[in-house]
Amino acid sequence: MAKVTHEFDLYGKHYVLETGELAKQATGACLVKCGDSTVLLTAVVSKERKDYDFFPLTVDFIEKMYAVGRIPGGYLKREARPSEKATLTARMIDRPLRPSFPAGFRNEVQVVATTLVADQINPVDTICIMAASAALTVGGVPFEGPLACVRIGRDRDTHEFIVNPTYEERDNSDLDLELGGAEGFISMLEAGAEEISEEDMLAAMAFGQEAIAAFCAE
Repeated sequence: MAKVTHEFDLYGKHYVLETGELAKQATGACLVKCGDSTVLLTAVVSKERKDYDFFPLTVDFIEKMYAVGRIPGGYLKREARPSEKATLTARMIDRPLRPSFPAGFRNEVQVVATTLVADQINPVDTICIMAASAALTVGGVPFEGPLACVRIGRDRDTHEFIVNPTYEERDNSDLDLELGGAEGFISMLEAGAEEISEEDMLAAMAFGQEAIAAFCAE
């Protein structure tokens, strides 16, 4: 498969999706960049298992020290165990993906997101769902995509909503809302905030739904 690259600009940020060059033995793979932050998402699907009465989907999010230009310390130079953040990010990827597979699908699916570069400006968690959706699509897996995930912040001073804020913008935000889904519906929602009104929260959700639709259209 030849290398395919798709680039687009949305909400003030530049995104790049690449496939066909890395992880060629996987069922589907996609490299996604936001700024310099880079994630490699691989998806592997087994043959159908008749002895399973459930959908065996496994999602892992792997952080690497080399992503921030460091080598693990200690004698063995071994990567540490998954952090709490890695576990929560894997669950965040899982929730929109799982209901997007057809009912009765029993093939074992393993989805692994590996952070290759963390520029410490743009978080990588929200782009993982877009990468997973792209990897499953190019792999020909029966899957109701495309999916996307966005984080909505709100400037504490101007009260303007921000899509996928940088770490610096998140420090000056009174809202941290994550939405995952597709155009027309939301299948995952997480939020943390200072005291904001119900009307503002509903407005943020509506704004996030519009942003998800914009990403899915790309």
